[in-house]
Amino acid sequence: MKSRLHKIEIRNFKAFREFTLNLEGRHLLVYGDNGAGKSSLYWALYTFPQSARKPKNSIAKFEKCLA
Repeated sequence: MKSRLHKIEIRNFKAFREFTLNLEGRHLLVYGDNGAGKSSLYWALYTFPQSARKPKNSIAKFEKCLA
């Protein structure tokens, strides 16, 4: 069984206060002007699975962002 991401919600993380992206289809292309948040989106997607593998006390600084 394959899992698929259907929606991304980011709150209080880097460039985003509140951000929601509904995903449709199999591919996603992110583009925009400098400072639009492309790197912030990348780091949010990178940080979430990385923090899931670590003990709770080592991710306290991300707790507000991931709640």
